[in-house]
Amino acid sequence: MHHLNEILELSRQSRRGPLSPWFEARLRDQVAAGQFPQPRDLQVVGDRLIDQLVQYREQTGVSTAVLGMSGGVDSAVTAALLKHAGWRVLGYTLPIEQDPVETDRGVEACEALGLEHRHLDLTPQYRNMVAGLGSLDEQLSTSDAEPLRTRRGNIRARLRMVTLYDQAHRWGGLVASTDNFSELGAGFWTLHGDVGDLAPVQSLLKSWEIPWMARAYGVPERTWRAKPTDGLGIGEGDEAQIGASYLEWDITVFAVAEALSRHPSLTPEELPEILGATDDPVLRRTTGAVLRRLRTTWFKRMNPIVLDHPQTDRIGLLELIDSRLFRPAVLRQDHALTSFSGEIATLAQQLANTLAERNLRVVTAESCTGGLIGASIAAARGSSSVLEGSIIAYRPEMKTDALGVSEALIRDRTVYDPEVARAMAEGALQLATGADLAISITGVAGPKPDQGKPVGLVYIATLRRGGTAQATEFHFDGRPEDVVAASIRHALQLGLVALG
Repeated sequence: MHHLNEILELSRQSRRGPLSPWFEARLRDQVAAGQFPQPRDLQVVGDRLIDQLVQYREQTGVSTAVLGMSGGVDSAVTAALLKHAGWRVLGYTLPIEQDPVETDRGVEACEALGLEHRHLDLTPQYRNMVAGLGSLDEQLSTSDAEPLRTRRGNIRARLRMVTLYDQAHRWGGLVASTDNFSELGAGFWTLHGDVGDLAPVQSLLKSWEIPWMARAYGVPERTWRAKPTDGLGIGEGDEAQIGASYLEWDITVFAVAEALSRHPSLTPEELPEILGATDDPVLRRTTGAVLRRLRTTWFKRMNPIVLDHPQTDRIGLLELIDSRLFRPAVLRQDHALTSFSGEIATLAQQLANTLAERNLRVVTAESCTGGLIGASIAAARGSSSVLEGSIIAYRPEMKTDALGVSEALIRDRTVYDPEVARAMAEGALQLATGADLAISITGVAGPKPDQGKPVGLVYIATLRRGGTAQATEFHFDGRPEDVVAASIRHALQLGLVALG
């Protein structure tokens, strides 16, 4: 906990006043859990980011980055990391009716970090654009209402990005994104106005990790201690717009995610009570602000929203070609092998947590899901203490040879039968002597019916050692991947039910 005071100092929270009791207690818990890493761990993170930037530069042959130096800490940290990774970094100050102090900080950061500095005042171009668009909506240039200020702020951001992309083309480089994790959630960025080609700091917390990196990598103190603002003239600083400090924001986001991992079916309306907001007015206000901003900006984090083709995954075809032939090795990360959708990952973590709390272990016996139920549990934190194993019995012969399912039963009823699911669970517990719970599944994932059984017919059984196997019948709609995903979700849910 020795860096707790440092977090309060660098996050500027100590200047705002003490945290409320709930936030102070939760911050201590989150620090202990490593969600606010210690300085030595942040040094490892910084070294890793720099190493990845080096690899990207070497593998793509692109070694020049341009970015807007707003006078804020995020752009300065982004530039510092790129510079340490051996990139040619061009920092552009592009003021548009901006506070000269902010522009001066951008110039100072360029000098301190050894960047090539370029300056262009875009105020005349911005005013011409607003005047032109005013012919469509005269209020744009005359009203001071918040929606109109936001629209004008978006115009500023997009005009700057047009400039940066032009300069990136000029120098044969790329545009660096400067948004951090906290801003990503709060929506403090403009679509097609802040998002560039490479985002080195998008996973870092604004409250703690960004200012720590700034101090560690030579960003002027005047920059990393400055009050966070959007620089777009929309509001009185980021934290005023949020209605909470960045530290309170980050603590609340972690708390919301933890609550959802423990209670996957929670609704936004139920979250405040689960978090304890009824007893802490600061938490009640902050929770409302966090959920409101996340609710109104989720689409930005999915942009562009791509709908599934009704017959084939055509986007996946391009993903295959790009990843195998052209994408640099540093970006070839097979996330699909180690991660699952939010709901499945949450349910698997909840099951793993419940098993760990009761010192129990689970084994899965899977047909149509091909081991994915076990894999989802294996991907959860602490899985090594709760997952005994997974038996993939896809063919009927595997069900009989490995799990002892009766050949006569399969012959009489097919493999798509509740008794087969029960027998699979019983066989799994007999085989896995260290397991206390078995989850088994058999069904028709598709794309065609099989043995007279319709696509989407699935049987899931659960069995506690010493108990009786319980089988549940489901009828899922959709493509094979939809049936498999629904099967995994319901199998994990039934596992939780079986634990009581």
